[in-house]
Amino acid sequence: MKIRFSKVDVILFSMIVFWGANISVIKVALRSFHPVVFNCLRFSLATVTMLILYRDVLKTPPSKKAMISLFFLGILGNTCYQFFFITGVKLSYVSNVSILLGTTPIFTAALTKYLKIEEVHGRLWMGIVLSFSGIVCIVLGGKDFHSGNFSVNFGDLLIVLASFVWSLYTAFSKKFVNAYSSRHYVLYTVLFGTLSIIPISLPYFQYQDWSQIHFFEWAAVIYSALLALVFGYSAWYYGVQKIGSTRTSIYSNLTPVAGLLVGMIWLGERLTLLQWIGAAIIFAGLMMNRFAKGSVMQPELNPGIVSTQ
Repeated sequence: MKIRFSKVDVILFSMIVFWGANISVIKVALRSFHPVVFNCLRFSLATVTMLILYRDVLKTPPSKKAMISLFFLGILGNTCYQFFFITGVKLSYVSNVSILLGTTPIFTAALTKYLKIEEVHGRLWMGIVLSFSGIVCIVLGGKDFHSGNFSVNFGDLLIVLASFVWSLYTAFSKKFVNAYSSRHYVLYTVLFGTLSIIPISLPYFQYQDWSQIHFFEWAAVIYSALLALVFGYSAWYYGVQKIGSTRTSIYSNLTPVAGLLVGMIWLGERLTLLQWIGAAIIFAGLMMNRFAKGSVMQPELNPGIVSTQ
């Protein structure tokens, strides 16, 4: 099997680095920010940025039927997902969040198979199982487990739920990404998600202690908006368009590694030998899935739609 790294690989690896670091950035920022306020600010900034960068997308809007679907997917993948994610980060640990997000490929593969969106064959399943085995190694290699204090808290459960919701959001994206473009899907779903986030968030602004917000907290809003959301979402659906949702979701298995490494450098967390082994297993599973041949069924492009991608 000849392995070739392409533009999509570089983009997706960069996405994982930004997402992995984003967990620690958010965790520290939430010491001063109310989670709902922080989420509203970063999504508002991300949406304005996307409207500027992707303004040409507005010239070729989706059909009314597609727009209705995008509205509900925007609420699912942004309003609902981000509520579970941001609250989970607040209540859990950086390492737990990083690890539990690795359940995304399993949910995505099962959903795309069940919904007949993509065919998931043997090698892809083997790679998914291998990668998840690496996640288990990271969990079992943690200090809390060996000290007998290991437990799953409410924040952890919210992160697993967020992972499932993101998988739904990803699985249903395929036909829109192919019929229009990845930029159409990202822009409209983020826009609709933000429009529902703002009215829900406004009451919480009165509880925010703005005297506690300093340079780092504002920098965290900008980082999370521009790199984690604008670049991250765009990269994710660029990958969906180029290599399919199942293969793209496999990259999220590297999020635990990136998240743990950032936590180790910035927050002083340390990896055990078993966790390093788990990271290597995750990478092996990623490579097995990424370069498997003939594993993804690509839907036909809608000939009546002009793609702007």
